[in-house]
Amino acid sequence: MTTETLNDFIAIKTIANDKEANQSGIDFVRNILEPLGFQFKTEGESPFHQPVIVAKYTNVNSSKKVVLYGHYDVEKIKGWEKWNTPPFELVEKDGRFYCRGIADNKGILLTRLLAIKEMLEASEEIPNILWIIQGEEEVGGQTPFEVIPKHFADFGSKIYLEETGVHKNDRTPVIFHLPKTDTPSDFLDSLNNAIYSGKAILENRHLNKFSKCPFLHSIPEEGYYIGFGPNDGLCNIHKDNESLDKQNLEQHRDVFKNFIRWVNVTTIN
Repeated sequence: MTTETLNDFIAIKTIANDKEANQSGIDFVRNILEPLGFQFKTEGESPFHQPVIVAKYTNVNSSKKVVLYGHYDVEKIKGWEKWNTPPFELVEKDGRFYCRGIADNKGILLTRLLAIKEMLEASEEIPNILWIIQGEEEVGGQTPFEVIPKHFADFGSKIYLEETGVHKNDRTPVIFHLPKTDTPSDFLDSLNNAIYSGKAILENRHLNKFSKCPFLHSIPEEGYYIGFGPNDGLCNIHKDNESLDKQNLEQHRDVFKNFIRWVNVTTIN
């Protein structure tokens, strides 16, 4: 991923009620996924001009399925004077990227989008994918609750990947997982080995949310929730000077590719 491409995505001010910017953000994602063979559409009459992106990749030669989740909207800037760098410009400093949306969720989302692009361009097989990229995450809007459940039900996957996850401050990755279990299952051990060489901490919980999450809320009882990603305790999500460790983000591309490869071989799906 080039910093120029990331900067282009960051520069689009996809905040609530900015119709033009949100459409530009949607088109940015569309221009990556549609040429790869994804069916791409938006759904929902969002009062914030932030409909849900529903993108679907069909592999007729595979029975494997995975649901991916993310969001293209970002938290609005509440105090421009508190930022040490321009919020909508990617700035690298002391091994971290600074800008609004880098950790929540544009940096991770774009990394995953381009990882899929690289895999397909290298003729790697990928599973059937339902990619839900909503636009009302930061306002807690109702539109995703109206759109997401029917797609989950129709698609019928057992694996649901959260928008991101965290690393401990010593760079130890964490894998969130649900449902609740008393002991780690074989599939969690195989996932850990596949994406983190077995070095991740397993935590039987979901990514912290400030409000009810339409993604988590819509996962069927037989579904497996998984969360992992490059964020850490210094990201300052929803605050001024949001940032993300550059090394963690760069490594996440290969971590995510290995996750997709794991989906192709896991027996739970």
